[in-house]
Amino acid sequence: MDSENVKIDEKNKTMIVKLNPQLYSSSCVMRASYRFTDDFNVKVDGDPMSELEVCFSPKEEGDSPTGKDWQDLVDIFYNELIHTNVEEEQARRYADTRNALIGAAMKTIIEVPAKKTGKNKK
Repeated sequence: MDSENVKIDEKNKTMIVKLNPQLYSSSCVMRASYRFTDDFNVKVDGDPMSELEVCFSPKEEGDSPTGKDWQDLVDIFYNELIHTNVEEEQARRYADTRNALIGAAMKTIIEVPAKKTGKNKK
């Protein structure tokens, strides 16, 4: 499977995925790519303003992924990109609420020992 955004070189055992940073932030690409580092050598390169490239190659010298293997990998990789993108969006969306809850919890933790010891707050 070769398309404009995915180049598979079966001879050199590599696959390069080109990504639009307007759709996937560099942190999203790094997080999704990291999930594959146990099984593949992964290199992320490019310009975070115009195009990011992720290159996959097998870790084991004797591995020879087939076209189907590469297609499966690219499908799973795109799913990971979507997953990490949604996680980042939710983290941004709920940051204020999360921070308010943490602040309230910390305030309670800090105030409780003063009340238990009978000391007055200043």
